[in-house]
Amino acid sequence: MQDVIVSGMRPTGELHLGHYVGVIRNWVKLQNDHRCFYFLADWHALTSYYDDLEVIRKYRFEYVRGWLASGLDPAKVCIYQQSSFPEVLYLEQFFLALTPPGWADRSPGWKDLQEHPQKRLDNLGFYTYPILMAADIALLRATKVPVGEDQLTHLEITREIVRKLNRTYGTDVPEPQGILTPAARLIGTDGHKKMSSSLGNTISLKESEKSLRKKINKLRTDDTRQGPTAPGNPANCTVFDYVKAFAGEADVQQLEQTCRAGGMSCGECKKCLADKMVAELMPLAERLSKISDDDCRQVIHEGNQKVQVFMKECWQALADKIKFFS
Repeated sequence: MQDVIVSGMRPTGELHLGHYVGVIRNWVKLQNDHRCFYFLADWHALTSYYDDLEVIRKYRFEYVRGWLASGLDPAKVCIYQQSSFPEVLYLEQFFLALTPPGWADRSPGWKDLQEHPQKRLDNLGFYTYPILMAADIALLRATKVPVGEDQLTHLEITREIVRKLNRTYGTDVPEPQGILTPAARLIGTDGHKKMSSSLGNTISLKESEKSLRKKINKLRTDDTRQGPTAPGNPANCTVFDYVKAFAGEADVQQLEQTCRAGGMSCGECKKCLADKMVAELMPLAERLSKISDDDCRQVIHEGNQKVQVFMKECWQALADKIKFFS
C-alpha cells in the first residue's frame, strides 16, 4: 500500500526561499510516489497571529499560489484548509487528555520561547502545538511525515501519543516515520541561521531578476579570505550555503575545489550562483504571477472535498474503537 504523507505550513508571512528549499521542493518530489495531503495550517497560525487574523486570511491564498507555481499538482495531491475540519480539534482535545505536560515541555519551539520570550507566542495554544500536530497526522493515518531535523522532537511526541492511544483503546493508528528533508535549512541573507519574514532577511519567490541578483551580491562571503586570488573557505561563506541548495552535486564540488585553490573570486562565485538561481526561480515567479485568487480558492475547495471523504473513513474507524464520539 502507498504511504500516506501529511504535512502543513503556517500561512503567517510571505513565501520565501527557506520555504521553497526546506519544504516545497520535497513536497513536489513526494507527490509522484505517495498519497500526499498538504494543508494550510491556519489553526497553528492562530497561536502566533491571534491578534492579527488578517495576516492568516491574506497568506492562505499566497501559500497555495506558491505551492502550485513550484510544481504541486492538485491532481496528484490533496491541498486543503486545516480549519475547515472540526474533527482535527476533536481529536486534539482527546490527545490533550492523553498527554502528560512533560511531553509538551520537550517541544523545541516552547524551549526557544523560554530563552527568547515573545509575548505573541506566550499562550497555551503554542504550548500545545505538538499535540495539535499529532492530531493532524493521526487523523489521516499518516505513515510518513516530511520534517527537518529541528522537527524530529515534535514527531517523536506524535509517536508517543499514538502509542498511548493504541495501547489504551486498541486502535491501530500507524506510528508515523519521519522523512528528513534533503536540504538543510537555508540561512538568512544577513547570515542569521534562520531565514524568516519577521527578521527581514528573506528572498521572496516573487523577486524580479534585478532584485534577486542584488540580494545575492549582498550575501556574506568568507571574511577571513585575504584577497580575490587567495584560498577561500566555503564553510565560512553564506554564498556557498546557497550554492549547495541551487547547484548540482558536481558543480558544488567543482566550486568548492576552485574556491579553496583561490581560482575564483567571491564576485565570480556570486555571479555563478545568481545565474543558477535566476534559471530556476524566474520561471517560477512568472507562473506564480498568473495564478489568481479564484484559482487558489478552487484548489482549496476541491481539496477539502477530497480529504473529507478520506477523513470521514479514518474518523469513523477511530470512533468505532474508542466509543466516545458516537
